[in-house]
Amino acid sequence: MKAMATKRKEDGAADLKFMKIALALSRRGIGFTEPNPMVGAVAVKNGRILSCGFHRACGGPHAEAMALKNLDMPGATLYLTLEPCSHFGKTPPCADLIIARKVERVVVAMIDPNPLVNGAGIARLQAAGIETQVGLCREQAERLNRHYLTFIRAGRPYVALRAGISLDGKLTDKGGRSRWVTSEEGRRYSHGLRGEFAAILAGRNTILADDPRLTLRQPGWRCKPFHRVVLDSGNSLPHYLNIFREQERFPLVLFSSLDADSQEKRSERHFFVPADAHGLDLGAVLATLAGLGIASVLVEGGGRLIDSFIRQRLFDEAVLFFSDRIVGGREAIQVFASGAESLEGAPRLVDCRWSHFASGSVMRGFMPCSPV
Repeated sequence: MKAMATKRKEDGAADLKFMKIALALSRRGIGFTEPNPMVGAVAVKNGRILSCGFHRACGGPHAEAMALKNLDMPGATLYLTLEPCSHFGKTPPCADLIIARKVERVVVAMIDPNPLVNGAGIARLQAAGIETQVGLCREQAERLNRHYLTFIRAGRPYVALRAGISLDGKLTDKGGRSRWVTSEEGRRYSHGLRGEFAAILAGRNTILADDPRLTLRQPGWRCKPFHRVVLDSGNSLPHYLNIFREQERFPLVLFSSLDADSQEKRSERHFFVPADAHGLDLGAVLATLAGLGIASVLVEGGGRLIDSFIRQRLFDEAVLFFSDRIVGGREAIQVFASGAESLEGAPRLVDCRWSHFASGSVMRGFMPCSPV
């Protein structure tokens, strides 16, 4: 009995070891696989890794196909961070490939909630007599694929709010100027963050005040698909602004009000949605982006726009860059200017993660009601 317990413990430790390797592999696809998930795969036999793979980019080979491509050794155990697909999409079903390669056992971190899969891949493996285990490192796998899970489960993009603020929570000085609240070091970190998302979103006031390009400029994100989303309720932004340039590389998605005086389309993807006194209907904006296959959005301002996302609880994550300055001023714009009615109703972030640099710090926190 003691020997059996020891063996089970050793087998469990080995499973954990190889699943962590699969998770590390899956992270290598960050920013490139959307609207598909990030997936890692490790094939093992007799405690030795035979082959590995990960999903590199949307439309490319799946992790299972990469790991099993040249595998010609029956009886292996395959560690997967996500349930294998069981349907024909841009690639053939991975479950069929696993069966064809005579894999003996499959350990999966999490079920794929996509209605086209959602347990069907596991069922197909079991029907073929393959031993399966589901749930090892599930929380880590879900956290890693939080963009994908929100996109599938909520039917909208995962939304992260990004803001550069002073130590006392101000986005601007009392004159409304925001350049530069945070340091150059913080801005470099922020530009690197953009690549993790499928799109960046900003409002009209920010575009007029800063004339940003809203592009990816760091070498690591070269060739990555990336959309720029701009909310221009009145459809009145001048054509000479930077957002109207580089559209072949960085497609522009515009949103304006159904009541705008001009209904002229000013980009290939220009949508008109309902609006009220608070601005454009953010729910309609997010639903439209989901329809375009955009699974995640980084909101970079301005203050009124961020306030709207917080007030409507239409966000999943907040990334706050704190400078080393105290700005003050009742007129200075705050992150959540409209405020909560009570402390009990104030939004709360969980699993907050801090990073520090010479001239400030950054905090990434998550909404507890996020689909993950």
